[in-house]
Amino acid sequence: MLQKKHFLILLFLIVPLLNIIAQENIVNQQTLEDFIEEIASSSDEEYDYTALFEDLNYFLTNPININTAKAEELEKIQFLNDFQIRSLEYYIKRNGPLLSIYELQLIPGFSQELIQNILPFITISTKNKNIEYNFRNAIKYGSNQLFIRTQYIIENQEGYSAITDSALLASPNSRYLGSSPKLYTKYSYHYKDKLYYGITAEKDAGEEFFTGNNKKGFDYYSAHLQINDLGFVKTLALGDYELKFGQGLILWSSMSFGKSPYVLNIRKKAQGIKKYSSANENQFMRGIATTIEYENFELSAFYSKKKIDANITDSIDNEIAAVSSFQNSGLHATQSAVADKDAIGEVITGGNITYNHRLFKVGLTYAQFQYDANLLSNPSTNNIFDFQGDKTYNIGLNYQFAIKDISFFGEEAICKNGGKAFLNGALFYVAPQISLSTIHRHYEPEYRGLYSTAFAENSDNSNEDGLYFGVEIHPIKHFTIKSYYDSYSFPWLSFNADAPSSGYDFFGQIDYNLNRNTSMYFRYKRETQEKNTNSDSGLKELNSKYLQKIRFHITYKVSDNLRFKNRIVLSEYKEEFKDKEYGFMMYQDIDYNFSNIPLSLNFRYALFNTDTYNTRIYAYEKDVLYAFSIPAYYSKGSRFYLNIKYTIHNYLDIWLRYSQTYFADKNTISSGLNEIYGNTKSEIKVQIQFKF
Repeated sequence: MLQKKHFLILLFLIVPLLNIIAQENIVNQQTLEDFIEEIASSSDEEYDYTALFEDLNYFLTNPININTAKAEELEKIQFLNDFQIRSLEYYIKRNGPLLSIYELQLIPGFSQELIQNILPFITISTKNKNIEYNFRNAIKYGSNQLFIRTQYIIENQEGYSAITDSALLASPNSRYLGSSPKLYTKYSYHYKDKLYYGITAEKDAGEEFFTGNNKKGFDYYSAHLQINDLGFVKTLALGDYELKFGQGLILWSSMSFGKSPYVLNIRKKAQGIKKYSSANENQFMRGIATTIEYENFELSAFYSKKKIDANITDSIDNEIAAVSSFQNSGLHATQSAVADKDAIGEVITGGNITYNHRLFKVGLTYAQFQYDANLLSNPSTNNIFDFQGDKTYNIGLNYQFAIKDISFFGEEAICKNGGKAFLNGALFYVAPQISLSTIHRHYEPEYRGLYSTAFAENSDNSNEDGLYFGVEIHPIKHFTIKSYYDSYSFPWLSFNADAPSSGYDFFGQIDYNLNRNTSMYFRYKRETQEKNTNSDSGLKELNSKYLQKIRFHITYKVSDNLRFKNRIVLSEYKEEFKDKEYGFMMYQDIDYNFSNIPLSLNFRYALFNTDTYNTRIYAYEKDVLYAFSIPAYYSKGSRFYLNIKYTIHNYLDIWLRYSQTYFADKNTISSGLNEIYGNTKSEIKVQIQFKF
């Protein structure tokens, strides 16, 4: 029966292709959402994309003047790679400022697709307007935003069910301490790109609110102040902030993406010191940081002091003496989680000095980490190289330069125990139709960067050797071919591999832009690795496993108000000496904007059928502003969601989101405290945004 449904829906997906009407494409915030979906589609984890979204969303209302923008400003438009930025700068230097947006078509490396993507974020002016920076203008022209959001699972979960006092006393972690709604509020202010300040507060599901351990309200508070271009002070940050230097081997304290469909964008665009306004409760800095400019030099210094979560293993006279690991979930909904909250103090100090030359850039970064308790993990062959003790440091050198049509970049780092990490890459502009990228990394097992998120297969930049090649080809009009191959090995034991192991990733995608209203792509991805497998004797052996996925996706705009998206994904998983496992998912998206009222709708209906969790399929979902959802489709069933957004006089936006997953082959969903007795899981979100 399910197969017949799939066939009927497949017909429904294909028939609209025969009736597509060419309409004038109005590029807007949809471009931003599509970009984040492409980044999110390459990861199986739900990262916080707030910082990336904030940057691009800012440029929607404050476009960059590409005639006067510096390279570091253009890098904030994540669509542009090194070649395109250099090509734009050379064109303006040779021919003068651009007089029309259509002139971008004359610049090598600027395809029609790229121009369409960046149009919402750029502007063209022949004059460089100097913004007068004073308190009166900041008060008069500044922008204020206030967000209030709540969300909760409708079905009853085990962690919120009734229990006797005696049972709870005997097993205190058997229930959540607080209520089920997740609460979020955020106030932010900015004046141009000169002044930012704001506060963020969050209560996760199950955490207490104005009671118990959180008598002051929310479980998490964050505040920031950032001032830019104040005389010779390029940036001054107070409160919570993040650091992004080099290629991320030492300091990159926010979300970082690596392998993605943007196969040429492998070099990280370091922004140095930047305000922090996200809801990740551990991966940020708290204190003061500044960057000072003097001629071609930039000198940055930072000091951060805050409490972090950790698993306590030893205490003396109520003073914590040792912890076994750091915790990054930010969830404090049970007795044990509350005990681990803010368990130890962390102090981070250091700085960066960068020399910016017209032809090259070079920087030196140093960071020292001090904790007020020892990190002492249980010794094993897997963790003998892990950081132990209460103090460590990292120091490294990063560079960037270009020779003709080749751009080089990299970072080399060392930590306190002598472990070293090397990352070097290059971008090649072979011809107007062909560009190549490559990156090599060598991370010794001894290297430990506590806030490093450089290009890697694994989440930590340690115990990995790898070589990546990417290519982008524009063979004929309307077609683009993107592909990468990444081969890597782990010289020492790693997660799920009790011996040195290796693997490779292959990605290929063909994009076809039929016209300005219709685009589609076909994607193939295969990941092969060696992992532990239990043998007949009960011993663990390394065997090869692979996961491959095939995806077809089409987006077509029927009118200025109506747009459709359709996707079909097939997955296959195979372990050596075991049967193959298969998965399938397909969805229909409908986006509709009403003409006469400020109301927009986003709807999705999806069907999925996977043999096991190994063949799960992730898909990015539209959500309320600054919320992100990338659920795993697995087992057998269906899922739908509906987003409604209503705007009142441009001062008030209201979102309502309802989603539900139905499992045809389950009587219970999830496990432990999140277990639901039934086969449906539903969630509702309500968000209000005030702009003044």
